[in-house]
Amino acid sequence: MIKRLNILNSIFKKINILKHILYLLILFIITLSIYLSVPKLFNYPNELLIRNLKLNNNIEIQNISRINYKIFPTPRLRLSGIDLSIKGGILKIDGGEIDIILSIKNILNYKKFYYNKLLIKNGLSKIDIKDINKLFNYIKKNNQKLKFKKNKLIITQNDKRIFEIENSSIDVNLYKNQKKIILKGIFLNHKIFFLLDIKKGEKNNIIFKIPELDIISDISFENRKDNLEPIKGLINFEVFNNFFQFNFIKDENIKINKGFIRNKYINSSLKGDVYFKPSFLLELNFEPKIFKIQKLFPVIQRKYFSNKNRDLELIKKINGSFNFKSKFEGSMKLENGEILLKNFKVGKNKNIFFDAKISDLGNKAKIQFNLIKMVQYKKTLSKELNISGFFYPSSSKFFFKRISLDKKFFSDVEIKKYEKQFIEEVILDSANNIFDELKLNKYFNNFVN
Repeated sequence: MIKRLNILNSIFKKINILKHILYLLILFIITLSIYLSVPKLFNYPNELLIRNLKLNNNIEIQNISRINYKIFPTPRLRLSGIDLSIKGGILKIDGGEIDIILSIKNILNYKKFYYNKLLIKNGLSKIDIKDINKLFNYIKKNNQKLKFKKNKLIITQNDKRIFEIENSSIDVNLYKNQKKIILKGIFLNHKIFFLLDIKKGEKNNIIFKIPELDIISDISFENRKDNLEPIKGLINFEVFNNFFQFNFIKDENIKINKGFIRNKYINSSLKGDVYFKPSFLLELNFEPKIFKIQKLFPVIQRKYFSNKNRDLELIKKINGSFNFKSKFEGSMKLENGEILLKNFKVGKNKNIFFDAKISDLGNKAKIQFNLIKMVQYKKTLSKELNISGFFYPSSSKFFFKRISLDKKFFSDVEIKKYEKQFIEEVILDSANNIFDELKLNKYFNNFVN
């Protein structure tokens, strides 16, 4: 009898377990049905969606072609053919497609929905360089995740394009409680990587890399107490095997001080300014302690005066002036791919003066030069020698166009004679010999002897 009762108790227990499992299964099916079907029935109105995004997330939408609810891989609203702006237009996105990854706990609250992440695919994003600080402040205050995928990012200044990044992938606040921007993409046919790490109460960090060009920078800057205070920080920057380090103060423009540049050919102090208005411009001052021009020139000749190098487009994008003092003096100006060398004084006693114009880079480059040298022919007497012509760096060929001595111009026959003499006595087998002062002085003496 007892044995039978135990068997019945065991059966009842199993039935109760099966009932609980059945109830749980029914609850799961009902929940899944709601999950799959109810959001579709809501059919989020455009006006409601636009109002909620603006009110809760500072996102303004101008156009929506179509809105669809997608179940997989997670519940989301897909907006197609949209134009939107973030925080009053600091970042504008045209075209493309947006997935609003919904918060599951609020999925049924269609009057005031919440999202975990915004995924922007394709399309075109624009930001003016003057609004970058505003974008950083928005990210610091915003807790939602933002991701761009296969997007074209354009940096502008006064509605003019400065540069663009193709096929960009951008993650904003990807991890919980971390304020970060991670950007990857293609810039001038090179892969780039950018990381901004915003830390509360600490120094913020920026890392920027273009691996194929050996460009890497590490920037640290202090958090500001208020938006009126300038940004202060330190930059370590390596480009084309040149190492830069300097302090900076960023207000409307950037002021550089206590800087230096080092490589195996140059050791120089560095200071200057970077301007953003009315356009992007560099003004840097160098005072070299070491400048091994005879070793550096063949590298420049090989690197920037051949078509094998892919860095040329990047160089052509740089506009600014670079002023030199100490071992030699002069100013180099870069503008729209053209390079001007002005008022250079070189040589042991800085007694050789020249100007030059480099009209292009690559193997078609031509350097137009004008050289002045005071040639001493008696103890207290000297004459002014002026030589102008062209130098083709890719082939190391020189052509003299005009020669004068104390403003007396030479004939074409005489010019050809001195041109040939220059090639045979100075150039020999290497254009690098133009920096050999002994050879140059010996050649210059031919004009007065």
